[in-house]
Amino acid sequence: MNTTGLNIIKTLGCMTAVTFFTIYNTWDEYDYDYHWILGFLTFISTIATPLFFVVAGYLDAQSRHGPLWQLGKIKNLTLVFIFWITIYYLWEPYQRGYLIQPWFVFAFMVIYAFHPAVEWLSQRRRLFIGTVFTLLIGSYSYDLLAVLWPGVHIFSVAPEYRLWTWLLFYLTGQLFFDPLIAEWVAREKVIKAALFAIPFIYLFTWFYERHFFFALFKADRNAFILTGSQIYILVVALTIAANGVRFRHNVAFKEGLLATISKTMTGVYILHYSVFHLLSWLIPINSLTTKLVLIALTFVSSVAISTLALASPVVKKVITL
Repeated sequence: MNTTGLNIIKTLGCMTAVTFFTIYNTWDEYDYDYHWILGFLTFISTIATPLFFVVAGYLDAQSRHGPLWQLGKIKNLTLVFIFWITIYYLWEPYQRGYLIQPWFVFAFMVIYAFHPAVEWLSQRRRLFIGTVFTLLIGSYSYDLLAVLWPGVHIFSVAPEYRLWTWLLFYLTGQLFFDPLIAEWVAREKVIKAALFAIPFIYLFTWFYERHFFFALFKADRNAFILTGSQIYILVVALTIAANGVRFRHNVAFKEGLLATISKTMTGVYILHYSVFHLLSWLIPINSLTTKLVLIALTFVSSVAISTLALASPVVKKVITL
C-alpha cells in the first residue's frame, strides 16, 4: 500500500469513527432515527473500527518484532486504558463522554500477546491466506448461526466481543503488506474493479442487513449492526481503491493534509465522543442541520486537539497505541 492510500484509509477511519459513534451512541432530542440522512451516515460509517484493525495490522507488518516490542505494545495499551478509565471514574462530567472500550483493548492485548504466531504465519503465504480465509468463513458461519438460533447462549456474543472478527481484520492488514499481495492489489484492473464494486457492495450489505438480519434490525431500533464479517469485502474493496488514488493537482497540499489528519487516527478515536458531548452541551441540538454541523465540528476539533497532544512527548502516550 502506498503512503497516499494508507493516509486516505487512516483519514477515512477518523471521519467514520466520528460519524458512527456520535450518531449511534448519542441520546439527545434529535437522535439518528429521526432522519434518513443520519441513518445513512451511520450505515456507511460502520467501517470505522474494522479499518482501525486493518491499519494496525499493516503498520505492524512493516518490520520484524521481538519480545521487547510485544511488551512495549502491551504496556502502551495498558497505560492508555488505565489513564482513561481513571478519568472516567474520577471526573463526573466525563462519565457522559466517550470511554475507550475494554473489548477494544482486550482484542489488541490478545493479538500482541500471540504476535510471534502472527509473524510465523506471515512468512508462510499460503498458510497465512488459508488462515484468513478460514477466519472469514468462520465469522460468516457464526453470524448465520447467531441469527438462526438467537436464544442459544453460545451464539449470543455481541459483535464487538467476537475476537476472531478483529483478528481477521488485523491479519488482513498484515496480508496487504505481503509483496505478492501488494503487487496484485496495485494493478490498475484490480483497483478499477474495486472502485466499480464499492457502490454495489454497499447496496448488497444494506439489503443483507435489512432483510436477512430483519429480527435483529427491528430489535435494535432499526439500527445497523454491521460491525463484523458482513462488511469484510467492503473494507477490502475500500482499501484497494484507496491504494489507487493519485493526486494530479495541489499534490503537496493534499498529501500534507492527509498526513496530518492520519497521524491523529488513534487520538480522534479516543477523544471524539467527549468532544462531541462538550460541543452538544454548548450548542443544543434542535435540527438536522445543527447535528450535522456538530459532527463536522467534532471531527475538526478532535483532529486539532490530537495534533496538539501528539506534539508533547508526555501527552501523546495516552492517545497513541
